[in-house]
Amino acid sequence: MSDFTDNDRDHENEKEERTEREEFLNYNYREPMELAKQSIGIFSGILLFSINFSDKLGGIQNSPPSYKYVLLTAWACLLVSITLCGLSMLLSWNSARHMLWGQKEVRPPRRSRRLSRFAANALTGAGIFFVFGLAMLITGGFMSSVVRPA
Repeated sequence: MSDFTDNDRDHENEKEERTEREEFLNYNYREPMELAKQSIGIFSGILLFSINFSDKLGGIQNSPPSYKYVLLTAWACLLVSITLCGLSMLLSWNSARHMLWGQKEVRPPRRSRRLSRFAANALTGAGIFFVFGLAMLITGGFMSSVVRPA
């Protein structure tokens, strides 16, 4: 009789682990991965657009050094945000790898959740750097339209 209940418990545990893995892969892996991919596309497009048209719109060669520093800071922030999105993708993939193929004695769900939190924090940091870089680009655009070199 105890063998029968042990089999039932093992079956229940297996079902719970399967549903936990499915939920993890749907919400903690796919959604941050898609958000990071879309963010990299948007961030790199804005970065390339601002670099290509910085000379035409702002006259960077004849501008004061403060304008150049503002643009360099904005571009650095955008590069950091792209890098953090890539790091988030790497951490998300690594968390899914631990969830799917981790060993039982290492406690893969705990490690996967921790890596997933790191991925979410990296993605949040990417968003913060993007907003700051965008604000610096807007400041640079305002400086180029208001402050004209003699």
